[in-house]
Amino acid sequence: MEWWQIVLIVLGTVSLTLLVGGWILWRKATSQTKALAGRLQRLPWRAKMQLALTMMTDPDVPVHARILPPLLILYLSMPIDIIPDFVPVIGQIDDVLVLAVGLGLMLRSVPVRLLESRIAALELETDISSRRTIDA
Repeated sequence: MEWWQIVLIVLGTVSLTLLVGGWILWRKATSQTKALAGRLQRLPWRAKMQLALTMMTDPDVPVHARILPPLLILYLSMPIDIIPDFVPVIGQIDDVLVLAVGLGLMLRSVPVRLLESRIAALELETDISSRRTIDA
């Protein structure tokens, strides 16, 4: 077997392990966590970015949770990955999995009440701005 075939098998195994681990974590998540994730998904991109910036600067958020977003951005912007991006499909899947795991770790370390209050404020803000757009 060639060296590149062994590398592809190892990389595929790592990706599959990450995928299965993410699926297991999602299955074990509470209904409150899943509802919060659904509310977060419904927010527009601008509100999600605003939430991320707010959480990174909020003193109530633990330091390790504030450090994760810049680390994720650094990892995703670097040309060197766990699985190189030139490997078709698997190269992009590892980026998505690392992003999902990083965001999951960040959201798990942030107090739920704090996250709920920030999301509720953003939902109210986007609702008010959408009403202004409709009224105008």
